[in-house]
Amino acid sequence: MNTATVVMEELATLRIERRGAAAWIILTRPARRNAINAKLISDLGKAIEMSRDSSIRAVVLTGTEDAFCAGADLTFVQSLEGSTEIVSKFLRPLTEVLGAIRELPKPVVAAINGHCVAGGVETALCCDLIIAAEDARIADGHARFGLLPAIGGANLLARALGPHKAKEMLFTGDTYTGTQLAELGLVNRAVPRENLEAVVTELVEKLCARSPSGLALMKRMINDGASLPWPEAAELELTLTEAHLSTGDHEEGLAAFIERRTPVFGSIR
Repeated sequence: MNTATVVMEELATLRIERRGAAAWIILTRPARRNAINAKLISDLGKAIEMSRDSSIRAVVLTGTEDAFCAGADLTFVQSLEGSTEIVSKFLRPLTEVLGAIRELPKPVVAAINGHCVAGGVETALCCDLIIAAEDARIADGHARFGLLPAIGGANLLARALGPHKAKEMLFTGDTYTGTQLAELGLVNRAVPRENLEAVVTELVEKLCARSPSGLALMKRMINDGASLPWPEAAELELTLTEAHLSTGDHEEGLAAFIERRTPVFGSIR
């Protein structure tokens, strides 16, 4: 499906495009490899808020030129006065924005087009699906600078890779390709760089055709329930399913199956 691109907003550090029912958030600091400073955190927060529009059914987060996100802008970090400012003006605001990505009630796809380091990895891990260029260069990198993954990255990395592989990636700071991390399970799929946008577009169109309520609640089932004991997780899923049944999307899905047509699901209520 060829979908016209409409620029929704052009901010200092990113551009928000509307492509069909999807919003594409494109980081636009290529000279700094889309490194994270205060303005990018603020702009990303605004972009996530815009993505709450009920007509937007999926979100893509990607970068420009040869970088997805190189992590913290170290020039910005060095300008902060001591640990208190690093936490209050950088780490805490960034944690809040990444939390908003995790809590956004629709699928968020990270399209890793190039260099993805430290905070860039943590940002991608807060997305629901990760598609990477085969030759993307991905590293946690904190250990190289005497830093820590202070915004939930260690937790999410261990969930994705298991504790031993996560520790290897954290302790060494080694760089991996998109292909290597697809084999390890951190990345859903690695594709040739020239095909990345087309592959992500096809995936997002598929997601946009699904029940938005269903996907939102599945996201909660996994994000909130993955660490729960089975009885509590089952109870959570039962509660969320009961809420979903009130939307009527299941009736539309079954009717469409019987009538051999594509279902037309409603918005999140």
